[in-house]
Amino acid sequence: MIFYMHECEEKLGYSFKNKTLLRLCFTHSSYAHEHGGVKNNERLEFFGDSILGFITAEYLMDKYPKVDEGVLTEYKQQLVSSEPLSKAIDKSGLGEFLMFGEGEKKNSPEHHRSAMENLFEAIVAGIYLDGGLEECKKFVKKFLFNVIPVCQRKQNVKCDGVSVDYKGRLQDLVQKRKLGTLLYKVKERKGPDHEPTFTMAVTIDGKEIALATGRKKSDAEKLAAQKALVVLEKNKTKKKPTKSNGQKQKRRNAK
Repeated sequence: MIFYMHECEEKLGYSFKNKTLLRLCFTHSSYAHEHGGVKNNERLEFFGDSILGFITAEYLMDKYPKVDEGVLTEYKQQLVSSEPLSKAIDKSGLGEFLMFGEGEKKNSPEHHRSAMENLFEAIVAGIYLDGGLEECKKFVKKFLFNVIPVCQRKQNVKCDGVSVDYKGRLQDLVQKRKLGTLLYKVKERKGPDHEPTFTMAVTIDGKEIALATGRKKSDAEKLAAQKALVVLEKNKTKKKPTKSNGQKQKRRNAK
């Protein structure tokens, strides 16, 4: 597959000093596998996810100086989740430069949504490594902040005239992080039959993550999913116990 480097840089609005790094940003794992195990963009995607989180948090802190931390977390999730990142790539036209393997090309565009999300994060990391943080911020502002709106109402939110699908976003996040089985359960039902209210719980792998109440089960589920997204975003940066710590705990329990 021919990689049209000059055309790609024109759309990016940034010229890479390290052209190998540019190509790496656009190398999907399927292409790497079919071409003798060359490097793919997955490590860049991993790094770019953290850089993007920092840039977005800084942007929201400046843009909304009077908004509390919980709402800022919600706004951040609206910008850096799978749907807006893949949409940003789609609108920019950068997806046409992503190098897939021949087998992967046969899959549907919907199947490629996660690849487009990963591409955005890989580009963020690539520009950061090649040109520094300020150039990286310019890219994110141009292709994400100036294209994808931040919705400022907590319920019945609409972006570009389309309701925010919190349940879909939560499902995508759970699958991406491989957190386990996602379920919604009726926690409580109150009120008369003609006007009940439902409290729904979101559970992931059997653990209750969030609760919300609504006139309909579907409304309560949406609100619970919205709350769960905030919880998972907060927990993302928490460190997992190291192996040595786990071994120490086992020894303590054995005593």
